[in-house]
Amino acid sequence: GIAQSQRQRGVFRKTDSTFFYQMFANCSPPNESCDSIPFDIEQIREFTMRLPNQTMVPFLAGLLLAGTSAFVAEEMRKRGIDDLIPSHGNLLVHLFGGEALTVTELAQRTGRTKSTISVLAGKLEKAGYLRRELDPADARLLRLRLTEKGEALEDAFAEITAEMHRKISEGLGEQELAVLEALLAKSAQIFNPQPDSVYRGPVANA
Repeated sequence: GIAQSQRQRGVFRKTDSTFFYQMFANCSPPNESCDSIPFDIEQIREFTMRLPNQTMVPFLAGLLLAGTSAFVAEEMRKRGIDDLIPSHGNLLVHLFGGEALTVTELAQRTGRTKSTISVLAGKLEKAGYLRRELDPADARLLRLRLTEKGEALEDAFAEITAEMHRKISEGLGEQELAVLEALLAKSAQIFNPQPDSVYRGPVANA
């Protein structure tokens, strides 16, 4: 019918575009929070079919990021950690154990920009989880090291990471989880090519 021919020609209504935009905006956590909202995956798939050369990957990746971020935030709240956001975990996992890194080194390990690392580190420092210290070999460099308060978070973040792995593996199974991780890693390389030697994880928070 008309609807089918419109779909084949890539014709869609403004309301369709609004629906898709709102779904993506509501489920992408720019402020590290995302309310769970119901969505119909078949409705989303039908929408993408109306446009030529469309993919659901960015939207689904956004849903996954939103879900894991909300999960980490909730688990942090359960443990009384209410002055951090999930993105802080991306720094903490590289500093646990007494390691002291520069902003540049943290940016390389996490895949974040140096400006983002500086902002996140500043909030950790203000909350008493992190301190800056001069590099003993080069006074021009500042290194970031966790305080005793910061190191005390290691067990909590290890528990959260393990619980998230359990939740995902229960839903997918270990084999499908391994395939998903491999495909996501390969997909990420399309837009952000990195040599195999560059370490980007673990990321318990997106």
